[in-house]
Amino acid sequence: MGMRKNESNSLEPCPGYLATQIKEMPEIKVDEVPKIDIIEYEPIIDSSDMNSSDWTRIVKDIEKNYFDYHGFVIIMGTDTMGYAASAFSFMLEHLGKTVVVTGSMIPFCEVFTDARRNFLVSVLVAANSDIPEVCIFFNNVLLRGNRTSKISSTCLDAFDSPNFPPLATLGVTLNIDSHLIRRPPKHSFKAFTNMGPVPPVIKLTPGCALEFILNHLAESDLPENRSLVLEFFGTGNLPSRKQSFLEALERVTKSGKIVVAASQCMKGCVELDAYSVAAHLKKIGVVSVNDMTTAAATTKLSYLIGKGLNNDEVRHWMEADICGELTIDT
Repeated sequence: MGMRKNESNSLEPCPGYLATQIKEMPEIKVDEVPKIDIIEYEPIIDSSDMNSSDWTRIVKDIEKNYFDYHGFVIIMGTDTMGYAASAFSFMLEHLGKTVVVTGSMIPFCEVFTDARRNFLVSVLVAANSDIPEVCIFFNNVLLRGNRTSKISSTCLDAFDSPNFPPLATLGVTLNIDSHLIRRPPKHSFKAFTNMGPVPPVIKLTPGCALEFILNHLAESDLPENRSLVLEFFGTGNLPSRKQSFLEALERVTKSGKIVVAASQCMKGCVELDAYSVAAHLKKIGVVSVNDMTTAAATTKLSYLIGKGLNNDEVRHWMEADICGELTIDT
């Protein structure tokens, strides 16, 4: 949203540019738009460079200003927005205010841009809606942050929530689906800022040889290697004839590592009871993400490990709903 073209005609972050563009918007001056204050971080970075320390910095600022504002808008690049929004949903514990994460596919510097509308609608939602959640607003939908994935690198409707309906849809007015909104928290807000390492994600491909990586992980004592997310096929299926892979995976779980099974499918869920080989995963301690996004699964692991939980506790909470990140059958 706040990038400009450099001498090579490539987009790059530009300190102060976004704040200037926002302050010069005529819409900001009308009575219907609430008063806003802007915090710009230094250095300005691409979202691909963001990590848990950057998320922590933002969460601490929300904590510091929590009782002074009706809501908060976080503007960032789109590439890791799903990860950031998921992380914020866990870190902002017992959230009672609206936090909207947004950005744009086309920056302010272009003649035609989606930046202006995404920003304005996000501000209005944060200021005027009682939605106690971390959301992503993009194009014409308000999505639960920890249910959202980036699905396009070129379209203006770049984000979707395949396993959960939009919280609101923008038409002539913003149509909020009230029954989807989470209930107000029963406990006082607090920020959690001690995130653990974000685990790696490995995607299976037909015939791939992952034994070396898994054996290395099993032997590693590094804290950042405590957990792993594996993206299996379909509902959690994997090769049944490759015994060496199954043995290497079992060595990982027996070495005290937490292995989480995700799906390569955008829609649907992991069911480790669906196929016999997948059922074996459950027997050796692999945990299902259910219908969580990979972004939610990785940041949730980081959050739970940062809490200091033991492996059994982490496995339990990975399959429990904390802040709307997965569907629990009732």
